[in-house]
This record gives sequence, structure tokens and C-alpha cells, in this order.
Amino acid sequence: MVVDQGGIMLALPSISRFFASDLSTAQWVLIGYVLSISASLLPMSRISDLLGHKKIYVCGLTLVAVTTVFAGFSNSIGILIVLSLIRGVGSGMTQGTSMALVLSIFSPSQGGRALGLYIAVVGIGSGVGPLIAGFILNSYSWRFLYFFLGVLGIVSTTAAYTLVKSNHVSSIKFREFRFDWLGAALFTVGIAGLLQAATWGSKIGFLNPVTITISCLSIAGFIAFIFREMLVEEPMIDLRLFRNRLFSSGVSAHFLFFVGTSSSFFFMPFFLEIVAGYSPQQIGFIMGVGAISMAVAGVFCGYLSDKFGPYIFSIAGLVAASIGLYILTNLTVESSWELVILGMTSTSLANGIFFGPNNKQILGSVASNFHGVISGFMHTTRNSGSAIGISIGTAMATLVMAYMGYEPTLSDLTTDSATSVLVAFVRGLKFVFYGGVGVLIIGMLVVMLGGRYKVKNY
Repeated sequence: MVVDQGGIMLALPSISRFFASDLSTAQWVLIGYVLSISASLLPMSRISDLLGHKKIYVCGLTLVAVTTVFAGFSNSIGILIVLSLIRGVGSGMTQGTSMALVLSIFSPSQGGRALGLYIAVVGIGSGVGPLIAGFILNSYSWRFLYFFLGVLGIVSTTAAYTLVKSNHVSSIKFREFRFDWLGAALFTVGIAGLLQAATWGSKIGFLNPVTITISCLSIAGFIAFIFREMLVEEPMIDLRLFRNRLFSSGVSAHFLFFVGTSSSFFFMPFFLEIVAGYSPQQIGFIMGVGAISMAVAGVFCGYLSDKFGPYIFSIAGLVAASIGLYILTNLTVESSWELVILGMTSTSLANGIFFGPNNKQILGSVASNFHGVISGFMHTTRNSGSAIGISIGTAMATLVMAYMGYEPTLSDLTTDSATSVLVAFVRGLKFVFYGGVGVLIIGMLVVMLGGRYKVKNY
């Protein structure tokens, strides 16, 4: 799934040219996919807790594989966007159950190690995905990329069906199935509105009437969802879990971590291509170094968190991310790839240090029969934090550019832009990264306030 998303991101310019579509329309191939994932994560995760994690996981992989192959035959941008929305539902089914399945395979005392291996695979996928996609796009076409990803999905589905054995087997018969469909609908309205407001706000302005309307709709959806979950007999997520300081501090730190770090991963390709002048393949290699460090750190820190607890590693991850962002505040228009690699490696390393122990803290504070819905909730928190961090970062960067007398937009930036414009852009990045450091410091305080509790066995 990580290879999938990274590859399609690289393919957007090719898709835009093929269909003679503007890039803002072609971006809905990816935006629609991410929105659909976020909206389906929590409902599908709860369903997996009731009917079985492996069952939903395999169904999700199948849906992704089939729709990806069909997407390769798309004869219009509209059909491709619709198929991306359907693919997102399948991806939401897999993401919401993946961590729960991993935990069911390992013993309770190996939870940190299991989640460390999980983030290691994510890191490898993040590094390899752009490299594979870049090769296919340079040698073949975007259609071949979809066919390749579809075949990869079929292989993954077969492997999951054959090899994965979940200890969680639901005794619920389908006719006895009880699910809060209204709560799922209200949550979908809330999360879709939030991500839409975050995406559009950075482009048309957060005070634009359209953005304000969508934001109000999102707030209303979340408020109605909270009241619904407090009243319904079988809620999608038990909100009483937030009374547990260990759980609430872990989730809050998780959210703040991705708010603080997401802008670095979003802006660095802009800087490397437009300001530093590197090719997409060179950028893939530069970003891949950080992804490898994430994979290595994930394995070691996940294992060590089983021995020493997640607290110290959660703090260490936030500190490493702060150092990485602080390094990136020193970027100038003359900076080369060495400084970028140093900053991004530290930030990526922080993901490996933080992710496994933080997830161990959160999942260790809830009963195992809620692991599916909580892992889905955590993925939703991550996606929301990333979208909000990127939108706020984009707004900050463009505001600095406007203050310096230039057009407040990133879409007009090219390698041919005047040096003074690029200087304004880089100065805007400095404010973004300083803001990220501030958010991560708040995250450290949140972890400290959560305290050191003995984590329950999975």
C-alpha cells in the first residue's frame, strides 16, 4: 500500500498530460483516494473487530487489486477518479486491520517488536516505491504502473489468504451483526469535511466562504458523531477510552507528531526540484535514504520498547524530529543535497523511533477486541494530522511570500523562477519548520503529562 500511494503520486503529471487535464483536476486521483481511505478506516476497522480481522483484510486487498487493474484501462480522468475512490475503501479496509493482525501473530510481550517490524516495512515501501514508479514511468507509461500495482496486489491477496492466520475469530453470525451505520455516516461527514477544508483552505483561503461552510459541516458532523457514540448501545469507538491518560496522551502525541513533521516530507521534493534543480529520480534516491533509516530504527526501537517501555522512545522520537526540522531551518537557495539528507534522515529516523513505541502505548491501554477499531482510528489520526500540517504549512509559506511582495502560491514556482522568488519561498519554509518544532515540543509535554503507566498485555 505504501508503494502504491507513493507511485501514484509520481504518476500524476503523466496522467494529467495523457488526459489533457489540468493538474488540480488530476490531483483528485490521489486526493479522492486519501479521502476515501480516511472516511472508511474507522467503520471498516470496527466491522473487522466484529466479523474478523483477516476476513476484512483479504477483502480489502482483493478490492484494491481488482480496481487497480481496471484503473489501468480508464479512458477518462473521471473514471480514474471514481475508481480511486473505490480503491480507497479497499485500502481503508487493509490499513484499519493491518496492525491488529500483526499483533495477533506475535505474543503479548512482543508487541513493540511487532509494531517495529510494521514501521520497518512501511519505511522500506516508502523508499522503494518512488524508485520503482520512477523507473516504470520513465520506461513505459502510467497505465503499466497501474497494471504492475494491480498484479502486486493480487500476489499480496493470495499471500495474505494463504499465510496470515488471525487468532481473532468472531463468533458473530452475519444475521446477528450489529453496526452503528448512522455513527459511521456522521464520522464520514466529519472527517471528509475536515480533510476537504484543510486541502482547499491552503489554496482558496481559510476565510473563504466555501472553506468556512465545509468546516462548519465537519464540526457539526463530529459533534453529532460524539453524541451518537455516547448514546448508542454498540458504538464504533468507546469514547470512555479517552478517560485513560495513557491512551489520550498517546493519541494526542500521535496527532501532533504528524502535524509537525508532514510539511517536511511535502515541501522537500519542491525544494530539491525547483530550488536545488535535482531530477525526480535523484530526489527519489535522496528521500529513500531517510526511509531506510526509518526502517532500521523501527526494528530496533520496537524491540527495545518491549524491554524498557514506550515512554522514553516516544520522547526520543519527538526530539529527533525536532532536531531534523531545526536542521532544515538552515536551508538557503544555495544549499545542496547534504543538508537535506541530514535533516530528512533525522526526521525519518524519528518516525522509526516514535511509531512502534507510541502505538504500543495506545494499543496496550485497550482490550484486544478493540484493536481493529483503534488501529483504524490511529491511521485516521495520522492522515488528519498530515493533512492539517501540510495545509497550515502551505498557508504559512505562501503568507511569507505574499508579505515579501510575491504571488502567494506554490503552483507558479518553477526552476525558471527569479532568484528573489525562490528566496521568499525558502524563507517561508523556515517559518514552517520552526512551527513544526513548536508543535513537536508540545507533543513532548503531552507525553510527559500522560505519565509512565504499566502497559497492559495485548
